[in-house]
Amino acid sequence: MKRWILPAAAVGVVIFLMTRPGRELQEEISDNFGDWMDTVLRASNRVQHTLAQVQRTLERCNRSLEQAAG
Repeated sequence: MKRWILPAAAVGVVIFLMTRPGRELQEEISDNFGDWMDTVLRASNRVQHTLAQVQRTLERCNRSLEQAAG
């Protein structure tokens, strides 16, 4: 009896996505996903920039310590 539930749900979803409200929902999800991806890319760029600054600072620290030791 449970074998028909998943295929029936899949058919229902496909039919819904073919209707006007389904297409509008797809467009809304697509727009939101694009906005989310833009946010992720901006955050990634900020993290990359911050890590580059940390790396430069650590390199300067390391050079200073080498000069002090040698």
